[in-house]
Amino acid sequence: MKDSYYFKHDANARHDPKIQILISDYGMAGYGMYWVIIEMLREATHTRLDEKDYVWSALALELKITVTEVKKFIEDCVEKYELLTRDDGFFFSESLLARMVKLEEIRSKRQRAAEIRWIDKELNSPL
Repeated sequence: MKDSYYFKHDANARHDPKIQILISDYGMAGYGMYWVIIEMLREATHTRLDEKDYVWSALALELKITVTEVKKFIEDCVEKYELLTRDDGFFFSESLLARMVKLEEIRSKRQRAAEIRWIDKELNSPL
């Protein structure tokens, strides 16, 4: 199955107090930037991004803002809004990580169920 980088998120995320303050400070453009970053985190290896110059430049390019503005936005998402976490030279979303664990659990259960059905079909098929 092709991984389309799916991830679940709350349809009412904009009502979260942390998001509301982000929107108050950055407007709906900030809300859009936040979701672009979450999408990029979802696509990234291990669902986290390095705090390296080329990553900052890529984020700036993707968000159509300067590297300085990207760094300030990420800093605010970490320190002010507590929407992102920094650790060991990376930043990530704990919420996204938790959702990805749940998604992987669902995929594993579905895979096991399919294998059991296949085995059962093989064992019970007439010769």
